[in-house]
Amino acid sequence: MKCEKAFDRYLSLDKNQAVPLRVSLHLLCCPVCRTAVRTLTRAERALARPLAPLQARTFAPLLTSPLASANAQAASGGNSAEIIDRSVRLAFERIQAAGFAYPPVEAVARRVSMSRWLLVGVLMAAGFVVIPFSMIGEWTRSVYGLAFSLPFYLVSGLAVTVYSGLFIGSNIDFFVKKFGFR
Repeated sequence: MKCEKAFDRYLSLDKNQAVPLRVSLHLLCCPVCRTAVRTLTRAERALARPLAPLQARTFAPLLTSPLASANAQAASGGNSAEIIDRSVRLAFERIQAAGFAYPPVEAVARRVSMSRWLLVGVLMAAGFVVIPFSMIGEWTRSVYGLAFSLPFYLVSGLAVTVYSGLFIGSNIDFFVKKFGFR
């Protein structure tokens, strides 16, 4: 599947809809599309958050002064529509000047591609299988006997478990979309 077609299919999905298998496989293999999807997801999350102040300030004097000026003009006989329009415009200007804005999108650290995770995992597992039959494995078996086997298998099992946990934890967005966990 080509990048443009896969990306169009991804964009046509509704929010929280399951991603089709062909699109998931393309995202798994194509780092450009995967990065674009992550960027879109981060942008959507950032824009979905409510506005937040950039700096902590006291806003009471800023918010009361347009009303005070509007009341003073109303007392002097000004048009009420003009007064309200001007007070709303002043309020918006003061809100912008006070620093209310969307928070910036933080840069996410570069992620390791799925193919590298799988390659290293397979090499690690193959290494644990090959070591007991290699020269080093035979030497340790001749020197230590069976006292080497149990700790070696425990350490290799622990390493595979930790590596699998890190793999799943760092690619959790893929597994959530793939298997529909919520």
